Amino acid sequence: MLTRLVTREDAEYLFKWRNDPHTIAMSLNSMPVTWNEHTNWLQHALNDERKLLILCYLKNSAPVGFVRFDVHYHYAEVSINLNPRCRGKGVAKRCLTAALERFKKEFQSSTLIKARIKVENEASKRLFTGVGFTSFKVQDDIIFYSLDLTPYHKI
Repeated sequence: MLTRLVTREDAEYLFKWRNDPHTIAMSLNSMPVTWNEHTNWLQHALNDERKLLILCYLKNSAPVGFVRFDVHYHYAEVSINLNPRCRGKGVAKRCLTAALERFKKEFQSSTLIKARIKVENEASKRLFTGVGFTSFKVQDDIIFYSLDLTPYHKI
């Protein structure tokens, strides 16, 4: 799986993916966004050094997924959204794994990654546990997951 940073030119399909009915149903913010809201958000996100926006794609193909990291002081929160046409085709795990690798190179000091997933989102629960995340709390129909990227040092 290949990755690259998101650019302004990616706005249109990220907007379509964000407003896909399944995406809306599984998002923590289950409201569609307008084009203006989306482009304003993207502009701010691209200029925010505490955000890392990654696009995943296969060689010679259109993008298959989008991974966002919001970096906080002691951790980063991750979320993923797939191109609706690529769901169920085995690309999510490869996309998330590649994005985590890219994140490790960009933000070496943030080693704890957290994710929040709706209890009913079975696909995301399988995805995150499949790449090594563990759940640590359930609150208000949201499951909280974490992954420690701290490298192990041999003594």
